[in-house]
This record gives sequence, C-alpha cells and structure tokens, in this order.
Amino acid sequence: MNDEKTILNPKTDWVFKLMFSKGEEGNKSLISFLNAFLEDSYGKITKADILNTELIRDRSAGETYRLDFLIKTDTGLIVDLEMQQFWKTNYPRRNQMYLMRMASRFLKTEPKEDDFLYAISISVFGCDVPKNAELVRMPEGSVIQYLYVELNELIVYTMKKRLEEYTLKDFWIRFLANYEEDKKNGMLEELCKLEEGIRMAEATLFRVTDEERRMAIELSNEKYEMYVECERNEARRQGLAEGRAEGMAEGSYQAKLETAASFKRLGIDIDKIVEGTGLSREKIESL
Repeated sequence: MNDEKTILNPKTDWVFKLMFSKGEEGNKSLISFLNAFLEDSYGKITKADILNTELIRDRSAGETYRLDFLIKTDTGLIVDLEMQQFWKTNYPRRNQMYLMRMASRFLKTEPKEDDFLYAISISVFGCDVPKNAELVRMPEGSVIQYLYVELNELIVYTMKKRLEEYTLKDFWIRFLANYEEDKKNGMLEELCKLEEGIRMAEATLFRVTDEERRMAIELSNEKYEMYVECERNEARRQGLAEGRAEGMAEGSYQAKLETAASFKRLGIDIDKIVEGTGLSREKIESL
C-alpha cells in the first residue's frame, strides 16, 4: 500500500478538512457539500467562509491547515463541520457541549440583518456508529441542530441507485465512503464528469503536496496516541488492567475492528494497533 493511496482517503479527518480549505477549488467543493445536506432545510448556499479552527497548523510559507472548522454561510448559518474517523464513547456529550458554546457565542435573541439565524453541527462518521449510541437530537424548528452523516450506513442505499438517479447528497456520500475503490475502478472519473462539486474536491486532492502528505502521517500518529490514551482511561474507569476490555459486547468488538482497520490503512505499526485495540496480531493482519 503506497502513502498516497492511504493519505488521500477523504474519510481521514485531516484530508477531509484539507479538501475543503485549499484554495478556490476547495471552497467550491465545500459549498457543494453544504448544499447537499443543508439546502432542503435552509436554502441554497452560494458563499461559505471559514471563520476559525479548533486546531491550526501553520507552515513557514503561511498556509494554514484547518482541522475542525467553523463556517459562515450567506444563508445565516454558523456551521461546525467535522469528520469522525473513530468512534469515542464521549462523542455525543462533547459534541453537545461544543455546539451549545458556539450557539451562545454567535446567536442573538433578536437577530438583525446579517446576524446568524441557526447553529448547525454536521458530523460525518467515517466509522460505524454503535446502535445504542445516544446521539443528540433537537426538535424541528430549533435554532440549534445536529446533523449526522453515517457514511457506512448511507452508502448501502446510494449504491443501489443508478447514477442518473443520484442526488447531490448521493454523489457526496459515494465520494466520501467509496473513494479508494472508485479511484481504482475508474468510477471516480465518471462521478467527476457528472458533478462539479466532486470534480473540485478531487482536483484539490490531486494538488496535495509531499509536505501535506508528511503532515497527514504526523497527525494520524497523534490521533493514534490520543485514541490509545482514551482507551486506557476508559478501561481504568471500568476497573480493567492494561486497557483491555474482557468479554466485550459484539458492538464494542465491531468498533475495535473498524478502528484497527482504519489504523492499518493509515500505516500504523501492527504492534501498536495490537496495544491500542487489544485485538490479536492475526486478526489485525487479516483485516
């Protein structure tokens, strides 16, 4: 497996963010993505500006790479957009607290012209979401809303459609969920011909530099270390030694398989994946 194939997977959170923040093509692809999931409820977006980020990585050349960023649209939305590469049990609570803080900062009780009208959280899951996960939901019409895009579930329905039946949402679900396979079999080229937003996204990924690839590896390793620490802390809370859950439920086991497969695609050392997930070397090598 070569580095380019691994790093360019848009389900990797760093690549997902880079794809939308790199130049004019990236901005066009961002607007296309937002319209795919928000236009039906909030109107067509023609302008989207990135306001700030949760984590900023600066290069000496002056470029800034955006991870977890806020977006202002010309339809009165303040949007928090992020890719969830791995499932964490504290995600629903963390997501709720963050959006509440964001809403208190940007929304006004009596909005005037050009003020924000809605605070939206869009979480794209590149991993499986546990069936018993308690994701936050808000009543219809609330100025605060949570939108969850579960790629592994949605792609099943998208793949049953003919290309001429695709909506903009279908194009984005397929691009994100099936990127590597479509890249290999030539279908990605066809998707780019049919949808401008997808073409812009792929053009952005095509221009990824060696430095950006290096940074992707670095950030992926950092994410691995954070994941291991979270797993150990959770295990301690459950009174388990060495960070391993014995007799884990089927849902937890499947989540570990998904995590191990993701780490393997990122090129993480097998021994480290064994340490972090508790799975056997044989099982990880078979993924």
